[in-house]
Amino acid sequence: VFRAKGFHNATIRDVAIAAGLSQGSLYNYVRSKDDILYLVHQDLTAGYAADVEDAIAGIAEPRARLRAALAAFTHAMAERHADIALIYQETHALGDESRRAVLAQTNGFIQRFEQLIADARAAGMALPGAGRLAADIVTFLPVMLALRRWRLRDGLPRDAAEAELVGFLLRGLGIEDTDV
Repeated sequence: VFRAKGFHNATIRDVAIAAGLSQGSLYNYVRSKDDILYLVHQDLTAGYAADVEDAIAGIAEPRARLRAALAAFTHAMAERHADIALIYQETHALGDESRRAVLAQTNGFIQRFEQLIADARAAGMALPGAGRLAADIVTFLPVMLALRRWRLRDGLPRDAAEAELVGFLLRGLGIEDTDV
């Protein structure tokens, strides 16, 4: 409903109808549209974080883990493009408490990539391109596949765009894709 009508134009009634609930029943679960947007963000972040964890499960070599994490996150951003665009457009509409919680969850995800990069360094990999902002960069650039989908979808197949972006990120970290 938020994607179709926009967060501000959608009503609780619209959401209730789409969910197959009465408006009163929906209020048993949420207090406001703000709560629904917050829950959408929570679900979305938990989903792509789980995708990353599933992708790296069982991979011991740190560069390979980092590559698998980047590929999974990049794929998630392309796959969930409509939800990502919604969240980026509407997060400002959240109340202070919800916005802080959303940012804390996002920060936790970024810290996961900080750990993956630190693990690669601890394994003796120089990662010359991996400076202080590395985790922020590698968790932000894949979002481009969702936010710039309007531009990218006509020029490059999605799987090729994902592969090119993962390669770009790896090279930026100082890892050749052939190294993993």
